[in-house]
Order: sequence, then C-alpha cells, then structure tokens
Amino acid sequence: MMSKLMRTRNVALVVAATLAPVLAPMLAATPALAQQQTQKSPAATQKSPSSEKQAPAQVSTPPPASTPTPAPAATPGSPAQSAPPADAAAAERDAAIGLPKEVASDIARLTTAMDAVRQSIDRLKDSDADLARLRGEIDQIMQGFAKSAETLRPLRAAARKQVESLGAPPAKDAPPEAPAVAAERERLGAIVANLEGAQKTIDLSEVRSRELIQQITDRRQALFARNLMQSTRSPLTPYHWDRAARDFPAAAGFAQYLAEDWIRTATPVMPQLIAFVVAALLAFVVLTIGVRRLVRQTDRPPPDGRSFFERAQRIAWVAPARMLPTVVALGILRYALSFLDLVDVQGTQVLAAIFNAVLLSVVVATIIITVLSPRTPGLRLVNLANRSARHIARFLTGIVAVYAVDLALSDIGRTLVVPLSLIVMRTFAASLIYAALLTGLLLTRFETPPERLPETGALKQHITPLYAPWWLKLPLWVITALILGTTLAGYIPLGRFIAQQLVLTGTVLVAAGIIYLTIRTITRTIDEPTNPFGAALTGRLRFEQRRVSEFAWLAELLLTILLLIVVIPIVLIQWGFSAAEIRDWFATAFFGFEVGQFKISPARILIGIMLFVALLFVTRVIQRWMRERVLQPRRVEAGIANSIETAVGYSGIALSAVIALSYAGLDITNLAIVAGALSLGIGFGLQSIVNNFVSGLILLVERPVKVGDRIVAGDQEGHVRRISVRSTEIETFDRARLIVPNSELITGRVLNKTHRSLMGRGSVRVGASYDADPQKVIDILVACATAHPQVLTEPPPGAVFDNFGASSLDFFMWFFVADVSRAANVQSDIRVAIMKEFKAAGIEIPYNQHDIRLRDLDGVRALLNRLAEERAPKPTPPNGGKPDKAAATEVEAETPMPQEPPPEDAPPARGG
Repeated sequence: MMSKLMRTRNVALVVAATLAPVLAPMLAATPALAQQQTQKSPAATQKSPSSEKQAPAQVSTPPPASTPTPAPAATPGSPAQSAPPADAAAAERDAAIGLPKEVASDIARLTTAMDAVRQSIDRLKDSDADLARLRGEIDQIMQGFAKSAETLRPLRAAARKQVESLGAPPAKDAPPEAPAVAAERERLGAIVANLEGAQKTIDLSEVRSRELIQQITDRRQALFARNLMQSTRSPLTPYHWDRAARDFPAAAGFAQYLAEDWIRTATPVMPQLIAFVVAALLAFVVLTIGVRRLVRQTDRPPPDGRSFFERAQRIAWVAPARMLPTVVALGILRYALSFLDLVDVQGTQVLAAIFNAVLLSVVVATIIITVLSPRTPGLRLVNLANRSARHIARFLTGIVAVYAVDLALSDIGRTLVVPLSLIVMRTFAASLIYAALLTGLLLTRFETPPERLPETGALKQHITPLYAPWWLKLPLWVITALILGTTLAGYIPLGRFIAQQLVLTGTVLVAAGIIYLTIRTITRTIDEPTNPFGAALTGRLRFEQRRVSEFAWLAELLLTILLLIVVIPIVLIQWGFSAAEIRDWFATAFFGFEVGQFKISPARILIGIMLFVALLFVTRVIQRWMRERVLQPRRVEAGIANSIETAVGYSGIALSAVIALSYAGLDITNLAIVAGALSLGIGFGLQSIVNNFVSGLILLVERPVKVGDRIVAGDQEGHVRRISVRSTEIETFDRARLIVPNSELITGRVLNKTHRSLMGRGSVRVGASYDADPQKVIDILVACATAHPQVLTEPPPGAVFDNFGASSLDFFMWFFVADVSRAANVQSDIRVAIMKEFKAAGIEIPYNQHDIRLRDLDGVRALLNRLAEERAPKPTPPNGGKPDKAAATEVEAETPMPQEPPPEDAPPARGG
C-alpha cells in the first residue's frame, strides 16, 4: 500500500513539475527559496542551468503561469498572417496607383509581425530559447522584406523611366503643357511616390529589424553571463548533501517506475527485441573482427618508415572503420525500439541521450587512439614514446568518457526533472573527476622516442622535463585550477562550462591541427617524387617546377583560410553563440562593413582577386595558344609574333585589372584621382619610368628593334630576346643577359645588323710580302671566298689592294652570307683556306719589321772585348807554372785598386 502511495505521489510530482512554470534558472534560486518551493509545491522544482549541453548556464524556461501566454510572433508564410490587410480599400487604392496588391499586403503583414516580435521581447527576456526563436522569426521577416524590395526594384525603375520620358515640367513663365500630358505626369508622379514610400517603409523596417536583433543579442549575452556566474553554497557544505539524501529516494523511485513501465510494455514483443539485440551484437562482433584484420594488415610500415602524409591518410580511413561496428550496432538498436514502438516521449529523450553519449565517446576515443597509436609506433602521428603515448591515450579517453556520461545524465535529468541537489552533486563529482584526470595527464612526461647513435648504434633516451611542453601544460594547469576553484567556491555552472569547453573545444582544435599539419605536409613536400599531388601536377598537367611551388604556396594559403572559416564557427557555437549571430558576423566581415563613407567588402575583394587571377590565367592560355598555334615562326615573323603576344598579354592584364577592380567595388571614375596623383608623381620623379614605358610602346609598334635582331648597343653586341614595356633583354655572345632601358634604344644610337634582312657582310684583312704579285694575291683571295659554300654569289665577293703597309702589302677582301650570325665561322674558314693557298703559291705573310736603335755603342764594344779576353786561353809561364816574384810584383803594380761603385743615378761611362 505504501509503495502504491509513493508511486502515486511520484507521478503527481512529475505531472505537476511538467505543467508548472519554472520561474528562474536552477542555480539562480537561493537555498531558502528552494526550500520554500519544496515545502509549498513540488511543482516549483527548477531545472539546472548546468544541465544544458553546450551552454550550461542558459536555461530556457516558459513564462510564469500567472503571465498570459503571448501570441506567437508573426512569421512570413504562416496561415494566421496570410490574410490581406484590414484596410482592403487602402490596398486596392495602392494597387490602383502602381503598388501591387500582394506587395502591399506582404508589407503590412510583415510590419504587424515585427510589432508582435517587439512586444514579445520584453515578456520573454528571461528565456534564452524563446529569445532564440524570436531571433529566427526576425530573420524570416527580413527575408520577406528583401523579397518585397526585389519585387519593387523593377517597378520603380520603370516608373522613373516613364517620368523621364515626359521631360522636365514647363517653367513658370512658359505656356502650360497639354492637359493629357499634365494628367499623365501627375499619375506617374503618384505611382513613383507610392513606390518610393513602400521602399522607405521596407528600409525603415530593415533598420528596426537590426535594432531588434541587437537587442535580442544583448539580452541573450546578459542572460548567459548571469546564469553562468550564478553561485550557490559550496558542495563541501552539508547543505547539498542533506538535500541530496532526501531527494534521492524520490528520484530513484520515479526512475524505477519508468523502468518497470517500459518492461511491461516490452514484454509482449520481447522475442523480437531479443532478436534485434542479438543481430546488433552479431553485427558488432563481425564488423569488429573484419576491421581489426584489415587494420592489422596495414599496421606494418615499410622499412624506411611512413611519411606524415601517409600516416594522416591512414587515419582518414582507419578511424571511421573502427567506429563502424558501434555505429551499426546503435543504429540497429534504435531502429528496433522505434519499429517495436517501445519508446514514448520521455523514453525517446532518455534513449537519445544514452545513444548520443555512447556514440560521442566511441568517436572521440577512436580518434585519440588512432592518432596516438599506443601499440604501433611507426603509425603514430605525434612524436611520443610508447609509454607516454599509452598514458596520454588513457587519460584522454577517460576525460571523454566522463564528459559523455555527464552529458547523458544531464539530458536525462532535464527530461525526468531531477532535483537541484542531485544535479549539484553530479556536477561536483564530474568536475572532481575532470580535475583528477587532467592532473594525471599533466604529471605524465611527454617523452620522445629514443634516438639511435650513428657511431655505436646504441639507443639514447632524452630526458624530457615534467613541465615540457610548457606552452601546452601551463594553460592546462590553469584550466584545472579554474575547474576546481569555481566548483568548490559554488560557481558550479561556470566550472562545468569550463570542463565541457575543454573537451569540445580541445577536440575541435586538435582535429583542426591535424588537418593543418596534413595540408602543410602536402604543400611543402610537393616537389618530392613521393608526393602524389606533385606528381600529378608535373606529370598529367605538365606544370613547371617553379609553377608547382607557387601553386603549392597558394593552395596552402587558401586551404588554411578555408579551415579557419570552418573551425571558428564551430568553436563559437560551443562557447554559446547562436548560429544566426555567427552568420551575421561572417556576413558583416565578408560582405561589407562601413569605414567612414566607404563600404569595404572583404568577400568582394577576395572574389575580385580570384577573378583577376582567373582572367590572367585565361590570358596566359590564349598567349600560349597563339604562340604555339598561330604565331609559329614558320607562319609569322618572330618580331611580329612577339609584338602581338606582348600586346595581347598587356591588354589581358589591363582588362583583368579593370574587371577585378569593378567587381571589388572600386568606382572606375575614381581612377581620375589616381591619374592626377600619378601625373604629379611623373612630374617629380617618375619621368624615367614613363619614358621607358612610352619607349617600350614605340618599340612594339614601330619595331626599329625586334626580337631576334642582332644589335650593338654601346660596347655590347647580342641578340634581342624579349621586349617589355620597360626594358629590352639582350643575350650577349657569352650567354649573359643585358637589360637595356627602352629609352636608350629609342633616343640613342643602336646598330641593328638584322633590321631589314638577315643577310650580312663579312671581311678578311691579310698582308703579303713586298715580293708577292698583288694581282695574284687578289685572285687567290676571291677564289677562296667563292669556293666557300655559304658565301653568296650575288652580291659577289671581292678583294682590293688596300695599302702599302710598314712590313707588308695590305689587302682587304669582303663577302656576303645569308645569315650574318654565321659570318664569323665563314671568316675563320676563309682564313684557313688563304693560309693554305699562300703556302702553295710561295707567298709569304711577313712579320712586322722593326728598327732597333742602340745607344752608347763604345761602352758595348768595350764590354764585348773584355768578355772575349776573359774567354781566351792563357799562355803557360816559362818557369813551369811557378810564380815569379818579379812578375808578380809587376802584375800587382799594373792591376788597378778596386774602387767604390758609382751611384745609381750617375750617368754611364762612355768609351772603353
């Protein structure tokens, strides 16, 4: 009997809690108020703001029972608002003077809906869910006004055009116009005024809508901050423990009642349910075995190891494959419960919470294990040792499991209206477990794998400090302290919010980091042969190596921007911002914001840049097609082809720039200001640049120097390889590139050896001895030139007796070749032939003769005599070679005494 009374009491509590309004968020209630509500009426049991999924402090509560329920705000397209305006005569009158009846009806309906939303904001200011609903209704109203504005735009343009066709009204002193024209002018004026009035109403409504959106955003942010910063007594005090002990039996009894009721409902279909459960288990086991075998076959890395890209590519398919068994099993169970009709409203919410928690924990844990790969170091995506990878994987999966369980209990508690004391205890326990797991993670050393020494082959383990990496562990220590401090101080919603964001935001950032590292690995190793994208670009698309590097840099930049565009909204949603607010921020940031009197649209600027690049690419494709198909050397002269190709290139660049600037929002008429500033700059310091630019245009049009010409500019000679609007590129004979400003080629003297024709003259100068016959020499020279196959017969070669030289008779011989660039080789061949013919004819090519004049011949003669005397043989003495004292004395007397050498600057002695 008592159990029946208790069950009846619990059912009454649930019904009363469901029907009664919740006056404030759970944690906003003081202990005294909570106790008073518990004693007076169980129907006043509040929901905990910390049980929200993403923003724990935001609680959507209906208005109090004493407050009249507001009428639903008008939304475009709703049946209640599809009726025509109340003043049908006014609508017909508007339609009669140019404003369509349906447009007038829509404007009136949308205006009424906006007034209803404005009145509802003040009544629902404490309900985040209702404010979010009103925010969506305002978006629909704005879309309706935008549709009406699109309908009015062509009507306004047509009416204005008709008014302009009548011309200006007559002046005051001019004769009046015809009555029919005046009546038509008045009618058209009324139509224009009516259309302009409707447009102004739409513009005003748009301004009011944005004001309401800002008001809703401010109130939601204030409500979020208020709920998040609400405090209660510390969970360490006996207050919450006593209340939890009193409230637990009722909550447990109600849960037992729901379980028993569900079992009674499932009893008739229990065989079918068991069959579905067995099918789910079989599917889980079979898929698990298959996935494990498939993954085990790919767990063997090659001898040289896997690259980062290959390991990231493996994660892309291994992680979903490992999730597949659980996903399939949960799908079978959910289908079974729905097929057998075993869930009611509350049961559906409870099962959804359980399934979502299991799915979330499996997905995130699978990603963690796949990235860290505790048992397969060769497939690990991070540089960690085996022990560190195992410990980190355990702590991270534990944190994810605690988050999933806490999330499921939160959703179940919100569905079953769990008392506040139990929610506080659950949140307190979850926060303590979060802090414990984070502490264990931070006390784990992030060790790197040992390195093998190249000298001995031994493994050397680096000792990693406990605080390393400090950039990761220091913020985590701060977060751990915040979770413990806020929870113990009574700010339970704030502590739970921090713990949840650690899991959610951390998961998003880690996934984004892996994707970014994969992108960077692909783009920065694109020139390696193992990179498939680089091989495709160079092989199939035939990109140059330099172009491949440029494409990789651009691709990395664009993919990084795209990654940020995807990640930032996800993080903001986790922090409590609504999708509508994020959409408006991105719309404002990308599609235009005003700075003073200018409206800057980054999206239009970005699209303009992309349009410029695309048009420039098309221009290069057209140039390449013309160069290879139309302007080939056998069809068009090289100089003309270069001029046409250059003109097409610069025209395409100019057209691309104009189109891109126009799309980006820059008024072309404003270029007059730029032109004025440019003219001022030309007057001060850009004369040479403009001079070279104009000279380049003259070279391209007049073509005094063209590509392929052989010119002499100053002391340099070479072939013209490229002519641009600023300079000309000349390739000298030593393969060097000479950059000459165009103004020097226009204003200076330039020798162009191939301006009109490639035919040129070559010459040879040779000398013969004075004993040779001049006519014979001339005949030999002409014969040698004529015999060469590359020498033209018309004009014929020739030779002349040029001059009487100091040592020889000088002759000059000339000839003509079809290509002047080959003249040097022909000259060499002719000189060799002349040498052979002169030797055969006995003609000498003399050396240069020089007269040598010797000064101070007397001194030279004396020196020669002395050398001759010294080298002459000496006679034998009469006494058999013995020295004679008397003779020795005489020789000594005749031998002069040695004297000091004369100074270096003394004049030489003359004579012997």
